[in-house]
Amino acid sequence: MIETIIFDLGGVLVNLEWDKTCAPLGQMSEHSHEFVLKEILNGPIVLESMRGAITPEEFHRNICEKLGIRLSYEEFVEIWNRLLQPNEGITSLVEELRLDYSLVLGSNTDRIHFPYSVQHFPVLKNFERCFLSYDMGLVKPDPEFFLRILDDLSVSPKSCLFIDDRPENVDSAQEVGITALRFQGNQELRRDLAAIG
Repeated sequence: MIETIIFDLGGVLVNLEWDKTCAPLGQMSEHSHEFVLKEILNGPIVLESMRGAITPEEFHRNICEKLGIRLSYEEFVEIWNRLLQPNEGITSLVEELRLDYSLVLGSNTDRIHFPYSVQHFPVLKNFERCFLSYDMGLVKPDPEFFLRILDDLSVSPKSCLFIDDRPENVDSAQEVGITALRFQGNQELRRDLAAIG
């Protein structure tokens, strides 16, 4: 029986609009749009930041160097946060689920995006615990990410449901015994949840 629902952040609770970040960075860079997109879409520097291995200031410096652009830290943060846009329809569903389940967050994120999300997306007030990649030193789809959450909450995999937009993360959660759904939209999620019962 499901008692705990683990939600991903970006791509589920918050929409990710890559072009809002990649387009301005690409215009400043002499590199191709594809080069910029590949670097921003979980390239090695982004992964280091999400793992908590580098500071936000180091992240800014390393990305600018890699893309060959000049931006102040403040200018970079403003562009980096443009990626995150509201998912208007998810809040009512999350509020309904909170009545019957324990809700926790399990997110690959960084020290720039998460504080911004807390400030700008009220849906996060519904979550009892937040498991963040940069705090854990782990990024999905590493199975250890999920095992750490289960251990910290002292819950069994069978009592948990995980919701994420990335297939590899869904697969990883399922491999450790967690029921997992791939998020493909708010209405689809409602149907998938109803099917699980």
